[in-house]
Amino acid sequence: MIFVGMDVSSKEFMVHAIRGNKKVVANTMAIRPDRSGMDVFLNSLGREKKYLVMEAGNQLKWIGLHLKTRKDVELHVVHPNEIKWINQSSKKTDKVDAKKMAALARIDGLPGKVYIPEGAVRKLMELISARECLMKKRVDLINSLRGMMKQEGFGFPEKFFQSKNWQTILKTLPLGETQKIIVENMMFAIEQMKVAEDSLMDEICKVEDPRIELLESIPSLGRLSARVLLSAIGEVDRFENKKDLAKYGALAPKIYQSGDVSRTGKTDNAGRKEVRRVLVQCAHTIGRMSKNKDAVPLYNFGQKILKKRNKKVATIALARKLLCVAYGVLKNGEFYDPSCLMPKAA
Repeated sequence: MIFVGMDVSSKEFMVHAIRGNKKVVANTMAIRPDRSGMDVFLNSLGREKKYLVMEAGNQLKWIGLHLKTRKDVELHVVHPNEIKWINQSSKKTDKVDAKKMAALARIDGLPGKVYIPEGAVRKLMELISARECLMKKRVDLINSLRGMMKQEGFGFPEKFFQSKNWQTILKTLPLGETQKIIVENMMFAIEQMKVAEDSLMDEICKVEDPRIELLESIPSLGRLSARVLLSAIGEVDRFENKKDLAKYGALAPKIYQSGDVSRTGKTDNAGRKEVRRVLVQCAHTIGRMSKNKDAVPLYNFGQKILKKRNKKVATIALARKLLCVAYGVLKNGEFYDPSCLMPKAA
């Protein structure tokens, strides 16, 4: 087995290869950052099995798809934040990174592999990511316009940015001619972004998968929220338990422990923030579903927490509960059953 560490950049890939007996096969060297460059290097190592390690980055998709075609290569992708001893090294260079990743692979000291989705999950992830990118830029433009209006000492009328008659409303606003021209042109851009968002939303909703139906059976989870969850979770079996998934979904509390002292703190935001965001919205919806028979157990859970703590804590707790329910639904491959959440008789 040959262990290969590869540091990826746009100009060149830095590689280092060693065998299990510590013999250096390829000392840290630069190769071309494309498919042919990788093939030339890997072929130079012979027919022996190669265990290639790289950090997750924006070139992961095409590299992973290409290496998948090679039977002599096993790919191990790691999250950059999980290799602290490389990131925090006083001597951090591409050469050092490649060398240390190869060394970690040789001693079986690598953190877990980064999940690389395929099929419907990959399609959903890319579509949802593109929609969120557009949405953020549209919100940034809206906020820029609000800031501009504040400089003039005024504020936009309520629902101005959602109105189809914004051009008529704009004419009545106490703005100078230059400001009106700026607002008008930026509003055209905002409208086009919204059209693109809606188009991507249509494509997202076209993606079908049996697991989506399972998630949609949970109260408050609709077409978009179910697909956002599936794109983030993918294969549920890669999580050891629901606590592991809660941490992944940025809905697990921080734990402080020293000696005999152990306490929990605020929710750890390190995780998939889109999961946290969509489930918080679903939790708010559950708070308005007191008369929905299927949602009653979830509603009661939220109200129980609310009596002890504040509304924010109750909402986060309910969001985590929803994620745990989603875990059970996907793990068992069964539709949501409210009776499973009912208190068991003594």
